Amino acid sequence: MQPQADTYRSLAEVYGHGAYAAYASAIALAGSGGAALVRFAQPAGEFPDPPTPDYTLAINEAGGGRMRLDLGAGRWETAFRPGDLALKPPDATTFAAADTPHRKSFLSLPAGLVAGILAGGGLPGLAGTAPDFRRLHAGPFRCGQLTALLDALWREPSLGTPQGRLFGDGILLAVVATLARHARPDLAPAPRGPALSRGRIDRVRAYVDAHLAEAFGIGDLAAVVGLSPWHFSRAFKAATGRTPRAFVTARRVERAKALLADGDLPLSEVAQACGFADQAHFSTIFRRHAGLPPGAWRRAL
Repeated sequence: MQPQADTYRSLAEVYGHGAYAAYASAIALAGSGGAALVRFAQPAGEFPDPPTPDYTLAINEAGGGRMRLDLGAGRWETAFRPGDLALKPPDATTFAAADTPHRKSFLSLPAGLVAGILAGGGLPGLAGTAPDFRRLHAGPFRCGQLTALLDALWREPSLGTPQGRLFGDGILLAVVATLARHARPDLAPAPRGPALSRGRIDRVRAYVDAHLAEAFGIGDLAAVVGLSPWHFSRAFKAATGRTPRAFVTARRVERAKALLADGDLPLSEVAQACGFADQAHFSTIFRRHAGLPPGAWRRAL
């Protein structure tokens, strides 16, 4: 099958409403910067992709056999196993052919998002508007950390909702950093940057408490203290022992406890007031932190 020569902003769009839409089983936004997750199943056959301006990190979830691939750095043929990863660079016309049915998923990463994360992380060896990840574009590779990060995205209950932005942003930072380390192990680790003072942490806490009912991402928190998302995430965890997402979740649970204790507000309204995606998401997170579902916790007071 040859996709039409339309202009797509990402490979996710090709599977969302383009030639391959019939193969997609799930599509969801991830984080704040336009990244998207796509899961799809295809029969044996040839599947050329049009050039799109995003990176796509694909993983073979099920199905083996032989695979012929060209990710813009030359065609190669190999056995393709579950867990194998492949990274498509921006603006490359790519080609894939499999001799057996297979199920895959991929993470579409806008080139500007990737470049911004790397620039904020102080990695001059991977600079530019479309950083070159070298050997990762040349063939399949395996990386347990990337596999775990992709799995965590799919398992997140708030995936694809505004409330899932904070979690998605953290995962995307980790994905790009891991790709950089895997592609360029010769690069020195990025410096940690300035530590977060107590005053800066207090400013972040005040922002979080004032916006708990809203959706915000790591970039919003980083802007409060004038750091890049990369440096903010590392500095915040170093100063508090928690990731930004863990900190915000704890504040939301504490706000929920106060609302549950102070009145008879319906659980759906408590969830909304505390910034959870919905009542089911609220119940799952609250039970994980408090040991009881919200209703049972309220009755036990």
